[in-house]
Amino acid sequence: MKDHTCRVLKNRHISGRLYLLELSCPGMETPKAGQFLMLKVSKSLDPMGRRAFAVADLREDRLLIFYDVYGRGTYLLSQVREGESLEVFGPLGKGLFNKDGEKHLLIGGGVGLAGLTLLAKELRSEGKRVFIAYGGRTKEHLGMEEWLKEEGFEYELFTEDGSLGRKGKVVEVLKDFDSSWIVHACGPKAMLKALQRIEGYRIYLSLESRMACGWGVCLGCVVKERNGSYVRVCYEGPVFDANRVEL
Repeated sequence: MKDHTCRVLKNRHISGRLYLLELSCPGMETPKAGQFLMLKVSKSLDPMGRRAFAVADLREDRLLIFYDVYGRGTYLLSQVREGESLEVFGPLGKGLFNKDGEKHLLIGGGVGLAGLTLLAKELRSEGKRVFIAYGGRTKEHLGMEEWLKEEGFEYELFTEDGSLGRKGKVVEVLKDFDSSWIVHACGPKAMLKALQRIEGYRIYLSLESRMACGWGVCLGCVVKERNGSYVRVCYEGPVFDANRVEL
């Protein structure tokens, strides 16, 4: 892992709060599914810290990041123009997905789907069966559907208000799959906690957390394990067995 100066190829609005950032990062080690990058979103010291983003896809010499604009950091990132450069540290994260098994169900909530899409491509390249359940509050929260169509994955959409796809919460998809499927999930904490309450499945969670450093030094992203100790999302994670951590 090291710092890279990456050129912005695209940075465009998709829908709702969702944006797609495409970068060219010559010399960067190829990120693996589950890993993330720490981006310096401004040339100034405002904000001081970097922001963590999942690596959503790799296409030839392009690296894709989907992100929601929520605070000042992501707003500033949304203002970066094509041809400009960003300082990027990574790839980071040592705890990655378990790709054992032949059938994999990926459950993404909102922009959390971006934490699973590179996994979907890796699994497919290994000849595994992949099904993706993608959920959000409304259809505006499902802006990554175009990526799913382009890549040709089997998928089902869920919205809580019924404005697109199946009405209900995305975790309800488990009713349609038996325990022979390995489950991987990334999304809001409430969604991940709901999955932890479901028994009989092997479930892996990709956690999102506020990070200052991204490589285990600041201890700002720790979560508690069920044995009472603590682990760092950025270093021991970001992917954990659902039975290992308390959310």
